[in-house]
Amino acid sequence: MRYSPEHKEDTRRRVVQAAGAIAKKQGFGTTGVDGLMGAAGLKGSTFYHHFATKNDLLEEIIGAELEGMRKQFAGKRNGSKRHLLKQVLAYMSVQHVEEPELGCVLPTLSAEVARADENVKKAYEDAVKGIYKDTQEVVGDGNVTWALLALSVGAVMMARAMASEKARDEVLKACGNFAKRTVAALEDDES
Repeated sequence: MRYSPEHKEDTRRRVVQAAGAIAKKQGFGTTGVDGLMGAAGLKGSTFYHHFATKNDLLEEIIGAELEGMRKQFAGKRNGSKRHLLKQVLAYMSVQHVEEPELGCVLPTLSAEVARADENVKKAYEDAVKGIYKDTQEVVGDGNVTWALLALSVGAVMMARAMASEKARDEVLKACGNFAKRTVAALEDDES
């Protein structure tokens, strides 16, 4: 039975979405093709009907996930630094730490992208630069923008790695307080 091009494209999108969720929760490199395809309700043997390599899937996951993240931040942004701070603090939340499959791909897959091929790294860089550009329009200072983005991702990564809730909460609180002071300093500079 032949499937329409639309069916194949819908299936591919479903695989990217489902594989993205499982990769954010369990890791991409440690999840086999069977697990990635199984997350979308498909057999592992169908993988190569949709992707030439596992890195091709990772590249699509990175692109799709980060475009979704960019739209989420840009769509909720109203141009104020205070609103951006709310977004940053929501990012550095216990919920984001405890539910990686529902959150941003950066804290989970950045280390895996560092070991991936140049196409994956390029997709990652392009997508992150898009988030940077949108955020920098609000922040106004490129260095501070990169620092806030890295702080947010690093806070979630470290908090997820902590054995105790106490240590997790200390990391999130300290990074959140630093973000607050940084944004307050930016607002003071405008006055």
